[in-house]
Amino acid sequence: MIVVDPVVLGDVPFTRLSSKWVYDRTGTLVEVPANTLGVTYDPADLSTAPWALLETAATNLLRYSEQLNYADAWGGSARIVQPNTAVAPSGAINADRVVATTDPGYHYIDQSVVGAYVDGETYTFSVFARAETFNRIKLELYYAIGNTGGFAVGFNLATGTIDGGAAHIAATGAKIQALPNGWFRCSITGTVTYAAEHQRVLCRVVLLNLTGQGSYIGTNEPGVYLWGVSFTKGTDLGSYIPTISGAATRAADVVGAGAGLVYSNVPMAEPPYNAAATYAKDAAVYDPATKIVYWSMVAGNVGKSLSDPAFWNKRTAINRWAMFDDRNSTQTSNPEEIVSVFSAQAITQGLFAGAMDASEVRVSMTHPTRGLVFSEAKSLVLPRSGSSFYGWCFNRLRLRTWFLTLKLPVFANALVTVTIKKPGGVPKCGMCLLGPTIDVGLSMMGLSTELKDYSTTTFFTDGSSSTVERGFSKKMSVDISVESDRVESIEDDLIKRRQKTLVFLGSTLRGDTMLVGRFSSLRKVIDSFPRSKMALQIDGVLSQ
Repeated sequence: MIVVDPVVLGDVPFTRLSSKWVYDRTGTLVEVPANTLGVTYDPADLSTAPWALLETAATNLLRYSEQLNYADAWGGSARIVQPNTAVAPSGAINADRVVATTDPGYHYIDQSVVGAYVDGETYTFSVFARAETFNRIKLELYYAIGNTGGFAVGFNLATGTIDGGAAHIAATGAKIQALPNGWFRCSITGTVTYAAEHQRVLCRVVLLNLTGQGSYIGTNEPGVYLWGVSFTKGTDLGSYIPTISGAATRAADVVGAGAGLVYSNVPMAEPPYNAAATYAKDAAVYDPATKIVYWSMVAGNVGKSLSDPAFWNKRTAINRWAMFDDRNSTQTSNPEEIVSVFSAQAITQGLFAGAMDASEVRVSMTHPTRGLVFSEAKSLVLPRSGSSFYGWCFNRLRLRTWFLTLKLPVFANALVTVTIKKPGGVPKCGMCLLGPTIDVGLSMMGLSTELKDYSTTTFFTDGSSSTVERGFSKKMSVDISVESDRVESIEDDLIKRRQKTLVFLGSTLRGDTMLVGRFSSLRKVIDSFPRSKMALQIDGVLSQ
């Protein structure tokens, strides 16, 4: 038997003094407001788990990153920039088309970065690009007069591949990242070593013809689409930073201390209670400390304690926190997907989610310095064929109501992102618990479970009856085989967790032997060497 000891969750503060851009579930770049954690998808593979994107501060030193026709910022040769001709990765129609003219020679746009760089430092130059008539570009990063020092790498926008270094000094890093709708984010990285001597760094995007040549006679036909150019310090490509008339900085992500919820995409429908406010009858508020909703019992309700039943009616947890209370019967719901990010501040190998109505669960873990260290996606759709054609076609689709993983890597200060999905519907989750695991011992055959219904039926003298439906709970009895020298330590571990809600896993392969609750009795029998027996009686939390 494995026991997951859940971390007690609160609210964890998060700050970032600027907005940032991340990819949503459709692979579209969306803006996240300041002081809100950014959760991003991999645009190249939207089937993987999204993760909390933690970044240090960064500055885009190029001006007018989305207005490549702005003559005061962008120069070039033998090209025409046609603004706002295509849908950009952000979903806005503001991507520019760059066309090669009939002039012979190189066809490119460029911009000089003057004085803002640091000589001897490493920088990354990137652009979002999409093929049209042409399907190749080359990124050049120069830092010497006459373009005698720098880097140049070609990119094939038809195949999504790197063509390789092509001039002067090969870049130390080149990447191409696929996005939906034919877009790619192309980047090169290199160390600028002589820029101070020449007072500039030049960032250039060259249009290559279909054979990969840089110098040719154009035809004034459509070339490629470009958008979102950036030049940032460091080797990390990072999230996109838009600019207008000057350099722009994306502030650092700062996660506060403590264990708890850092981010949720579930909106807060009720406002927090304010003792100075006046509430109408039936007005709803929530207690910031307990996350419980209260309804006002009277009109003109002001200054009355939430614990006073004459003025406030205690309800259940707010929607965002319903999946974290101690009841299966309260569920968090949200259209399409529920996304929650936790800071456990402890080594947490286990995650259990139950009482769900969803089709898929995705889990990831992000470390502040190592980035994404874990990702898992699991479908909750159960096989229905029954080894028959009829069963495959006509049996009702069944969904597993629980999810379990014990594979989270050993990091004490990482963020765990849990995404519960039901495309086209409303996913629900009644229980989500995260914490370290305890190996109690080997569950023995004979494990039993039962349901206890708390509904009551009253019978009348005429033989009729009236039933009041109430919740139910699940109980489990299990015998465990353990090493005799571990009996005492296991007993001590369980005594410390008496009256605490735990996740008991009789078998990690059978959902009906997984129970969220508390143990009501513990019996040990030291009957042999080297193994002995322990018996547990476990009472599950209330369900509806």
